[in-house]
Amino acid sequence: MIDILLISSSAERAPHIAARLEASDVAFRLRTLHGTAKQLRVHAAAIKSADLLIVDDAELTPRELGGVEEALSHTPNLHCMLVTPAPSTTLLMAAMRVGVRHVLSWPLDEREIGDALAHISAKKTAGVRRDGRVVSFTSCKGGSGTTLIAVNLAYTLAASRDKRVLLIDLNQQFADASLLVADKPPPATLADLCAQIDRLDVALFEACVMHVHANLDVLAGAGDPVKSGELRAAHLERILTLVREQYDAVLIDVGQNINPLAIHALDHSDSIWMVVRQNILYLHAGRRMLDIFKELGYPASKVKVIVNQYDKKARIDLATLEATLNAKIAHHLPRDEKQATEALNHGVPLVTSAKGSALAHGITLLAEMLWPQPVRSRKSVLGRLFASRTNASNASNASKSPPQLKAGH
Repeated sequence: MIDILLISSSAERAPHIAARLEASDVAFRLRTLHGTAKQLRVHAAAIKSADLLIVDDAELTPRELGGVEEALSHTPNLHCMLVTPAPSTTLLMAAMRVGVRHVLSWPLDEREIGDALAHISAKKTAGVRRDGRVVSFTSCKGGSGTTLIAVNLAYTLAASRDKRVLLIDLNQQFADASLLVADKPPPATLADLCAQIDRLDVALFEACVMHVHANLDVLAGAGDPVKSGELRAAHLERILTLVREQYDAVLIDVGQNINPLAIHALDHSDSIWMVVRQNILYLHAGRRMLDIFKELGYPASKVKVIVNQYDKKARIDLATLEATLNAKIAHHLPRDEKQATEALNHGVPLVTSAKGSALAHGITLLAEMLWPQPVRSRKSVLGRLFASRTNASNASNASKSPPQLKAGH
């Protein structure tokens, strides 16, 4: 249950916003007040008791966000949503700087506001300090499918395993992870966040990530080799320190680059998964990359090899790969170019568009390897039989005993 305070400048729009909230699957309590962004200070007492502040103001400009910034600074756990017709890029950037995570255009899109509410509800129920595991995916050559694997694993952990997950796109050449999960541009990129690294806190981070599921956020890559070259290891370290406490799983798509930034990500990873395919180019490049990992001091237990687009009839089989790489194959995913291409063209994870496919099943198995389900103890047949007889005996004795009064009666 989240407490929502709606401050609207329009008596006509307020009921429509309330109706959109009702259409979501999130439980909430709603209070509605009349006012504009300029008048937020008048409602300071009401704002303090809210989980979500919705400001509906058709005349909203960046200059009028002072009250929003003040409200967020005085109420650390408060989320804010702005509603205004056709928000400009200038307004979006100004909102991000003051810590606003959600800026929605009017008229409201039912799915967009529903996703925003689900995200806020998940954040409220999470409310715990986490110790997120960092897992990096890398490749010795382009075209291995590293991003596809990372994206679908992230979605599986978030949607099916109820993990709070962050995917960081550190691929410095292409940075297209966000394209595989949504058909809209990200609010900011890793480069944008690093440009404001001195202001980094939870609110700023929340404003920069793309929310694609109640449990899954994506920090988009720079998408520009020039901007990527400006990123520093110290920036990434501050980000990883922050997000480990906010997420159960932090997945990093490193790509095929081995540079100071990538090495810093690998250094701070709990495990590294190198993706290869069954051809001669991956054999030689993969062996060289494993040698580099050894030179960097990574123990063999930290580095895992995964074969993508596995074909059991291929000339280079798993035994040949293991012998050449001098490493065990930890997992392999089947070839399914048709389903993968269709998911890519629709901007959705393959595990949602082709749930029953062999590739989706392989991703699920990978999730189980990385985050095993807790084992439930099972009693033997004799144990269950004995327990049932004991319970029956206790029930019989209880029926013969006189009723007991509560203390004080």
